Order: sequence, then structure tokens, then C-alpha cells
Amino acid sequence: MQHEDYDWISRRAHEIWRAEGCPHGRNQEHWSQAVDNWRDKQHELAPPAPTDHVRRVMVVDDEALIRFATVEALEDAGFEVFEAGNADEALVLLRRCEFDAVFTDVNMPGTTDGLGLMAIVRARSPRTRVIVTSGHVRLGAFDLASGVSFIPKPYAYDAVVGMLKGPGA
Repeated sequence: MQHEDYDWISRRAHEIWRAEGCPHGRNQEHWSQAVDNWRDKQHELAPPAPTDHVRRVMVVDDEALIRFATVEALEDAGFEVFEAGNADEALVLLRRCEFDAVFTDVNMPGTTDGLGLMAIVRARSPRTRVIVTSGHVRLGAFDLASGVSFIPKPYAYDAVVGMLKGPGA
């Protein structure tokens, strides 16, 4: 269990205890109820599962040679691939058609970067798989939206293909 989850449960158990008039000898009941509340909260906040089968992918990177090579590798792996040179171009494509996955660099010129694009994609289409990449920053789970993966540059194309196809594919 993550530290912040434990803290949430602890605070909730204390709230329940206070709401019931601070009774003695019922700590286990309060704690159990708080854990149940936490589980309910996790279930409500869980994003919909990503699409099981990725067919259509958008690659977003302002570095043309990297973008072209990634597009070619994904096409060779059987994906239908679209490309954008920045998040603004990607947003235009997102208005025109649906994608099963978006693979985006972080640092790009334009009105938003890859992290902004990630947030927009998650808000508009929570089932779309999103993979973020960067050669300048290392991002962890707390830096990314729920359900978003990170792969550092330089990356192996077969690693990206594996992330898109999922386990056992």
C-alpha cells in the first residue's frame, strides 16, 4: 500500500471515529470502514481499461528523423500509424478520427507540450492508451496521468511495439 493511501485511510478512520462521538474500543471497526471507503473510492477513480487491441496509433514528435523511424517501425509491426510534428497538429488529428494509442514526446514547440497533450487525450478519450517519451526528463508514475506509460529516449522500437501490443501479444 502506498504511503498516501495509508494516510487517506488513517484520516478517514479518524473522521468516522469523530462522527460517532469518539467512542473507545471500536478502532478496528472504524479502520475497516475506512478501508472499505478507500476501496470504493479507488474503484470510482479507476480509469476505464485501455483498449485491448491497438490498431491505430498516432506518433507525435517534433524531431522528424525520430518520428519517421518510429512510424516506420510501427507500420512494419502492423499498426495503422498517423504522425504529427507537435501537439497542435496532434489535436487537429484527434478531432478528425479516433486513435487506440498516442505515442508522444514531451518537449515540443507549440501551444502545449506532450504532457499537455497527454492530459487532453486522457480527458477526451480515457480508453486511449498513451505512452510518453523523452530524452531530457525522466518521468515516474506521479508525473503522469493514470494509465499512462513512460519510455525514455533512446528507446528500442520493439519495446514500443511491445508496450502497444500488450502482454502475451
